[in-house]
Parts: sequence; C-alpha cells; structure tokens
Amino acid sequence: MKNYLLPLFITFLGFFSDISAQKIYYFKIEGEINEATKIMADSAFAQAQRAKSDYIIIEINTFGGKLDAADAINQKILDYPKPVWAFINNNAYSAGALIAIACDSIYMADGSNIGAVTPINGATGEYASEKIRSAVRGKMRATAEKNRRNPLIAEAMVDENHENDSIATPGKLLVYTPQEAIKNGYCEGKFNSLEEVLGHYKLNKVQIQKYEPTFIEKVIAFFANPVVSGILVLLIIGGIYFELQAPGIGLPSAVAVLALVAYFVPYYVKGLAENWELLLFVLGVALVAIEIFFFPGIKVALIGGLVIMFASLGLMMLSNVGFSLEGISQKSLLSALIVVSIGLFGSFGLIALLAPKLATSKKFSQVALQTTLDAKEGYTIAQIEKMIGKQGKSHTVLRPSGKVWIDGHLYDASTQGDFVEKDELIEVIAQEANELIIKKIS
Repeated sequence: MKNYLLPLFITFLGFFSDISAQKIYYFKIEGEINEATKIMADSAFAQAQRAKSDYIIIEINTFGGKLDAADAINQKILDYPKPVWAFINNNAYSAGALIAIACDSIYMADGSNIGAVTPINGATGEYASEKIRSAVRGKMRATAEKNRRNPLIAEAMVDENHENDSIATPGKLLVYTPQEAIKNGYCEGKFNSLEEVLGHYKLNKVQIQKYEPTFIEKVIAFFANPVVSGILVLLIIGGIYFELQAPGIGLPSAVAVLALVAYFVPYYVKGLAENWELLLFVLGVALVAIEIFFFPGIKVALIGGLVIMFASLGLMMLSNVGFSLEGISQKSLLSALIVVSIGLFGSFGLIALLAPKLATSKKFSQVALQTTLDAKEGYTIAQIEKMIGKQGKSHTVLRPSGKVWIDGHLYDASTQGDFVEKDELIEVIAQEANELIIKKIS
C-alpha cells in the first residue's frame, strides 16, 4: 500500500475498532545490525503472517551494521503484503535508515535522527569502495521511489558529493531531524512513544503481539553469547591437548568435539561461520598433532597450528568474506579477539590445573606406567652415572616417559619426544639426575 494513503487508511480503520480490533505485530531493531538481526526479522515477519496481523510496527534504534543484513531486511519489508511502520525512537543511521525508508510510514521521536547511509570499512574506518557505495545509492533511490519519497534525498544520505544545494549542504552527508524529515516527506509524524502513534490514529482497542524468539533462536543466542563462546574455546583447546597427551582416553576428545559443535553451529546458522573455517581449524589441530607425534621439538608445526586454530575460531564469529575483513566493525573484531583470547589462555590455566591430576588418574595409568619403585622387585638407580652408551629393552611404552630394562635392572627413562613401544631395543644417550634419556635402536 502506498505510504501517502496509509495514515488515512489507518484512521478509517480506527473508526471501526469497536467492530473488529486491529492486530499489530511489534518488534525492535536495536544495536548493531548483523546476521542475527536478519534471522530475528525473518522470524518476526513469519510470526506476523501466521498471526494474520493487519500491520507491523518496527521500533528502530541503531547506528547501523552489516549492509547485506540490512539489505535483506529492506527487501523483506518491501515485499511484505501488509503495511509496515517504522518508529525511530532515537537513531536510524546507516543500515538503520536503509531499513526505515523501506517502511510504508515513518514516525520519529523528539531528538531522533535518520540518514548517514555511506557504507564504511569497519576494519579501517574508511569509506567502502565506490562499487559498494554506488550499489547502496541505487538501493536507496529505488526504495524511496517505491514508497513515493524523493529519491534525490535518499541518495544524499549516501553520498556527500551531491549537486543539489536545496536538498543538503554539498560535502556533508544528509541527516534529518524529525521536523526536517516531516518537511521533506521522510516522516509522517513526530511522536514519543508507540502509544502516542496508536492514539493519534484512534486505535484504542488494538491487539499488539510482540516478537518472541523461538526455542531454537534462544538456544542459538545462548551458545553465541561471548561468555559461553569463551568457555567453549577453553573446552575445545583443553580437550584437544589432553587427548593428544594421552591418546585413547576418549573423554577429552568427546568434550572437544561437542564444544566445537556447540561453538560452530550457532555462528553457522547465523550466517557467520563457513565450512572452510571449520576445515581451517581441523588443519590447525592436524599441525599440532604432527608436532607431537612425528616431529617433536621443532615447534614450527605447533606454533603454526595454534595460530591457525586461533584465527579460525575468531573468523567463525565474523561475517567476513574469505580472509577479507572489509565491512567488519572494530567492535566485532575486538569482541572476537577478546573471546578467543580468553578461551585460549583459560585453556592454558585448565591444562596447568588438571595435568598433574590426569597423570595420576586410573585411565592415564593405561598409557603411562605408575608403579612404585621397589628394590625388592628389581628397581634400582645404582651406578646410573655409568649407563651412557648401554643398551637394553623398553619395559613399558614410553610416551615419552616410562621404564627400561638394562642389565637386569629397571630404570626410569624418557625419550627426546619420540614414542617407543614395549620390548623395543634402546640405547642410553644421556642422563638427567636419576633418569635416563634413551633412543630407539633401529
């Protein structure tokens, strides 16, 4: 319905409110606009349609956000068959203005503003490329024309290099106050609350249904919470570490996998995480495993794997395209960095706390010998200073520590990082206090 007929239509409906109460569906768009906002808007419009609402009111208060999310919401509003109102209770800048002008009617509170739609590269703080800015100008013009608003004004909100002095001051992006918006056809009225808007049109017996997130949306919101995400990162890194230190225990790997699923899926559903980012994380784990099992001591694979894991977990929280961070706000970048860092360093604390307990656990004893040394059973440290160069057999698996038989006696021993299976031929290459350093004889 064309916006210039909408107030008259609503007033007409108000006279018949005693006969049939009108149904209003109401929801808010506030804070940074992102994929979560788009999902919420899609759900809200679906709920309004199921409820057979007569029209939708969107309360807006935002400084902007993701262009693609705002564009999707803009199109959703333009395609919706029933009237949609925007109530700007504070600010509708950038992506918020793109959403607001798609509505059939716009109402603004005292002190509110609308405009300044130029897309910004969030990583650098500079204007986005001319290609993107041109696309936004076109979208703003087309949206304004569809709702019978002046398209030149819409374009002046995007580009300060306009030529029409009567619309706005050249060199400055256009931003309207309520009075200016009313004067130029970008606002149908100045009201300070939703109740004032409804009262003005004599809608005294309306049925207002407010947006309620679904169970799935609540679960996604819970696991996508930065605090919960940080805990999940802690469990992922900690679980991987303990599993690699004691392969076959099972519980740490199960915890790590479940935590990774709980971390990845919410951001995937929100449209932030991509499959390649998950594969990138797996690559990081593989590099760490290569370091531990095949090339211990080199550290290159270990450091590279940790960096890749850190980067992939951070990228899952961002709506990036490949490795480009164009369009990502500094706030989003900082939030992702803090969450993953807290989880990473928290996992180091968890490892320091639990590693000693794991070493003495019943499960760990299956992969590392913990028998008490007793001279009656053949254990001795006698003449250990003369052991370098001697050969013998491994009495237990060394991963990398365990026991070896040399000249009929058992000794504590460890490798330089290699794994040695039971009953392998070994040779002593060094010693540290009462512990022998051995290598496997090929």
